[in-house]
Amino acid sequence: MVLKDTDPSAHAEVTAIREACKKLGKINLSDCEIYSSCEPCPMCFGLIRLSKIKKVVYGAKAEVAAAAGFNSTVPDAFVEYYKKSGIEVRQAEGEAARIAEEVFEKVKEKFQMK
Repeated sequence: MVLKDTDPSAHAEVTAIREACKKLGKINLSDCEIYSSCEPCPMCFGLIRLSKIKKVVYGAKAEVAAAAGFNSTVPDAFVEYYKKSGIEVRQAEGEAARIAEEVFEKVKEKFQMK
């Protein structure tokens, strides 16, 4: 959506949270979980926290997405913030994580940020 809509804020997590809020008619999503193909960037993590989501499961580490050309790095300064947020953040296990990382590798050429 970032490239399609020419909108740097249109990350998948942002889009999913916007849709969930509309569908549920509320901004408090404390009874929801979010699943993402990649470790959330600071912008997405901030929105996850604002919407009170308590659990995040992601497929690929941010470094994998960054290597594929996505601007998805998580600065070291945010690691402690993530840990202290009270939000359960974990990587998917086994096959799900491997598939997510493989997808980023395969789309490397198509989605280069310009």
